[in-house]
Formats: sequence, structure tokens, C-alpha cells
Amino acid sequence: MIRYFEYLILIFFIYSFCGWAMESFGGIFKEKKFINRGFLIGPYCPVYGCGVVGITVLLSKYQNDFYALFILVTVMCGSLEYFTSYIMEKLFNARWWDYHNHKFNINGRICLETLIPFGIVGTIIVCTLNPILYSYFDNISDQTINIITLIISVLFIIDFIVSFCIISSFKGATYNQKDNTEEISNKVKEKTEEISDVLKDKTEDTIMHLESNVIVLRRGIRVRRLKIERKVRYTGRKIQYKAIAPIKELSTELKVRTYNIRNAIDEKKDKIDEQLKNKQREISNQIIENFKKRSILSKRLMDAFPKMSIKLNKKEDNKLQK
Repeated sequence: MIRYFEYLILIFFIYSFCGWAMESFGGIFKEKKFINRGFLIGPYCPVYGCGVVGITVLLSKYQNDFYALFILVTVMCGSLEYFTSYIMEKLFNARWWDYHNHKFNINGRICLETLIPFGIVGTIIVCTLNPILYSYFDNISDQTINIITLIISVLFIIDFIVSFCIISSFKGATYNQKDNTEEISNKVKEKTEEISDVLKDKTEDTIMHLESNVIVLRRGIRVRRLKIERKVRYTGRKIQYKAIAPIKELSTELKVRTYNIRNAIDEKKDKIDEQLKNKQREISNQIIENFKKRSILSKRLMDAFPKMSIKLNKKEDNKLQK
């Protein structure tokens, strides 16, 4: 069921585009210029798409009866064209087509000259073209069909809303001709350009505003980053100071203690050296005095007893040798 509904959406857009192309490019041969014959801004005429969807859903069961199908398609397309013209004229006070100059017309909304081609083309669509499209659609994956129908549906809804708002603003306007398609097309074009300019200006203002916000945001991020870096550096120095301060204090204390110990050792060394020097002086003095005393006695004894002096000299030599 969903797949069939998606087929109908695709058929609607295909034949809407074909109808727009036939009306717009066909008008080149009559008016010698291109005129957008569609109600919407985009390249499609919804009345053609609605007509094909209607005959596809309601008249496909008469596919094998050519004459009945032709008559029913002609009646259905004529009714759709008539009521569409009537409703749009009441809504927008304008006409997108007028057949007053054609024979066998009804209020200028439909005429026999267009109904017969609609009947023939509608019959060919139901009998020939739709089966070909169905076979082609069957070869497309469900995911691709879903994406395509979603995109074109969203675009159509946006186009319909914008076009309806623009054309509604011309409701009180007066037109010079019964067929107001060209006049409406020109007004829609002018209005679209105005809206485009406004949107362009607003877009530029928005972009400039966003750029300024981005610059301010970048500056804010940069300032915050610098503050964080400074805080990290300060915290690191603080932690480093707390960690190194005890080591520095201990090192200073060790240096002081070492200095004090060295001073104490130097003082003790100086005292010991002084004591040794004094002791050496005392011993030297004693030796000198003893030697002096001993020399005087030896001299006297040798003078008195020469032989004894020789013995004493031998004893002294022996002591020295020992």
C-alpha cells in the first residue's frame, strides 16, 4: 500500500512537470516568449498531476474498454479543469486560462478543443504510459523511492506555501486581460526578486553577526586559555617551591653545619699545632740546657782527668749506637 502511494506521488510530479513544460514551452510558439504557466514558482502544474492521479486511481479498471475510458477521462478532466478555474478565480480574483475565444466553451473555463486532447492523452496514459512507469519503478529499491518521494514532497510543500502567500498578496489587484497568467507571472517574479533581495540582505547580516560572534567566541576562548595557562604555571611554581623549599633549607642547614664543623676542626688543629710548637720549644730548651751543663762538666773533667774523658766518650758512643 505504501509503495502504491509512493508511485502516485511520483506520477503526480512527473505529469505535473510534463504539463508545465507543455504549457510554458508551447506558449513560445504563440506568444514568442517564455511564460511560466504554472500556479507555483517551481516547474510544475499541479492540476495536470492531480488529473493523472485521479484517472489512475478511479479509471484503471476500464483499461480494457477504450471508448468508456476515453469518455470518462474526458468528463473527469473537464470537471477538474472547470472547478479548478472557478476555485482559483474566487480565491485570487484571477484566471490562469480563458477560453472565451474558443468555440464550444463553458464560461471560458473549458472548451471542446482542449477536452478531446485531454481525453486522448489520459487514455494513453492509463493504457500505455502508466504500466511502463510501474515496471520502471519496480526496479528501484524501496530506500531510493522513499528518499526521492520525501525530497520532492518537502520541496512541493514549501513551494506551495510560498507561492500561495505571494499570489494572495495580489488578490486586490486589477488585470487588463481575461487570461492573467502573464501578468501574475511578472508580479510573482518581481515579488520573488524582492523576497530574494530581502533574504539575501538578512543572510548577509546573519553571516556578519555570526562571524562577529565567532570572533568574540574565539577571543573569549583565547583569554580563558591564557588564564588557565597562567594558573597552571603559577600552580606549578607554587608546587615546585613547596617541594624544593625543604630541600633548600636542608641544604643550607648542612652547609652551616659543615662550616661549623670545619671551623671547629680548624680551631682544634690550631690549638694542637700551638701545643706541639710549645712542646718542641720546651724540649729544645731542655736539650740545650742539658747539653750546656753536660759540656761544662765534661770539659772540666777532661781537663782534670784526661783518661776518664776517653772512657766517658766511649760510653756515650755506645749509648748512641744503642
